[in-house]
Order: sequence, then C-alpha cells, then structure tokens
Amino acid sequence: MPTDPSGPDASVVVPSHHGAHRLPHLLAQLAAQECDRPWEVVVVVDGIVDDTPALLAAWHDRLPLRIVTHQVARGVAAALTSGYAAARGYYLIRCDDDLDIPPGFIAGHLAAHAGRTDRVVLALTRDEFPDTPYAAAYGRPANARALAAAYAQAPEHRWIHLAACNSFHRSAWEASGGFDARFAYGEDSEFGYRLRRQGLDFVIDPALEVGHRGPATSAATRVPRAYVSGASRRLFAAVHPEARRPLGRPGDWRGRLWNAAVGVLASAMRRREGYRTLGSLADRALRHVSRRAGGRIVALLVEAAGRSGQRYGSLDLHTYRDQKDAEVAGELSGA
Repeated sequence: MPTDPSGPDASVVVPSHHGAHRLPHLLAQLAAQECDRPWEVVVVVDGIVDDTPALLAAWHDRLPLRIVTHQVARGVAAALTSGYAAARGYYLIRCDDDLDIPPGFIAGHLAAHAGRTDRVVLALTRDEFPDTPYAAAYGRPANARALAAAYAQAPEHRWIHLAACNSFHRSAWEASGGFDARFAYGEDSEFGYRLRRQGLDFVIDPALEVGHRGPATSAATRVPRAYVSGASRRLFAAVHPEARRPLGRPGDWRGRLWNAAVGVLASAMRRREGYRTLGSLADRALRHVSRRAGGRIVALLVEAAGRSGQRYGSLDLHTYRDQKDAEVAGELSGA
C-alpha cells in the first residue's frame, strides 16, 4: 500500500530543461501506458526558457499530471529533488524527458520491485542515433559495448549505472539524504553509491531497457562530455575515498599499447576546451576514413578526455554547467 493511502502506487518523475521539443513524444507514450494500478506523472520544469509550461497545460486532461516549476534553471539534481518531494507515490520512477518508453514501462517497474522496499531497479538506455559517420563508427558500437558490460556487472558495482531511468521505494529516498549539491555532473551514480551503502539491492532488468533519443551525436559533443565525466569521478574519489570501482582486465601487448597512448594524450591535453577542438577535428576526419579507423580515433579521444578530466579536472563541477547548455544548443540546431 502507498505511504499516503490516497496516493498512487507509482510516481513517474520527469526532470526537464528546455524540453518543449522532447516532451510531446514522452507524454504521448505515458498516456498510452498499460498499468492497472494508480500512478501519476510529475514533470519538473527546470527554468522557464521555452514553451514547456503551455505544452504541459494541454496534457492535463490526458494524463494524471502534476507540474513543479523552477523559474530559473537549477540543474537536474535540484529538479529531481523537487519532483520527488512533490510526488505522492509509493515508488518513485525517474524518467528523463528524452527517453523512449514502451506501454508496459510503469507496470514493469512495479513488477520488478515485487512489493519490496529495499530494491533499486535500473533500466538501461539504448541510444537512438541518426545515421551519421559518428554513429556508425563510434556511437552505436560504443553503446552496445556499454550495455553488454552493464548487464554483466557484478551486483556490488551496479550502482555505477544509476542514471536516466531507475526506480526505488519512497523510504529509500527519504533515508538517503538526497543528492549531493557538489555534483553538478555525476550526481546520479554518487547517489547510487550511497543507496548501495544503505544496503539496497540493485537489479538491472533487461526487460525494462528503454530507448534514449538524446545521446551525443558528434565527437565534438561526446569528447568534452567525457572530460566532465572524468572530473566528476575525481570529485567522487575525493568525497568517497573508501569506494572501490571495478578494475579493468589486464590486456595483452595491444591493450598495453593502447593504454599508453591514452595516457600520453591525457597528459598532453589537460583542458576540456582542447578536447572539444579535437572532437571537432575527429568529426571532419570521420567523413574521410574507414569506419574502423574512425571508431578508434573517437575512442582514443573519449578515453583520453575521461582520464585527463579525472586527473586534472576541476573539483568545482559547476564550472562545467556550460557543457549542458552547449549540448542543448546543438540538439536544437540539429548538430
């Protein structure tokens, strides 16, 4: 039974910034949900920057919809915090506004919890790319590798994969202390680590996999994003020195050579701006080299950027807030 007897079994919490072009697809899929248990949708508008409020107003008669508004953007962690606070459901389901969900999405999450209060259910995301040289050379293969690795992840490390789509019992949120405001990026996996320390059981269910309509679509976006992700791992290590992440397997001479190349580039280029430039150059190169060669070029840049960010990135992740702004601008322009 829900904590609030009059409340629904599930609350789908959707953080959205500049989402007027993304939300219609998701709202239509939410309206088509096949779930015989009561549920609601809580959309958090993180900053009044487009027509999202008017768009949402038109959906009140088609969805059990509630809206929370931040007049000024405060970031995804603050948006989720506001959404979870407003939600009345027994289970809280995070669903980013660029996801592609099936009709059984809500029912599937509720079934995966099986009435338990000590479980975190993770739905991994399958990136949906336009047909571009970047997608063919790196985007799709890299996402396939990431999904395979996540599904094979040891239970004690599954918290690393808490991201755009997950669910947990309300009591887990209330006991967690919420998101750490220092993590303007990487707030989700840091939160996942603390949920794991609470003793919660993490479940990755392949049946709940969802599409992701908003992946990086160019090396110019993906490479500097890797640097910021590395910086978030640096902060994580400073905040949680006791944490242990899974170690990579020792490779053969080819793996050692690759690792050395990544290390050399990571040491030579220590600023995110430099990786953005290298990413743009890689996008140009992808039009002229083989798919295999292009994939290796982008992979080298992504891995070096991540390692460089982890070594040299700022511990003040708020200095990278412009990364998200640049990605939204690229999304709107179709770049």
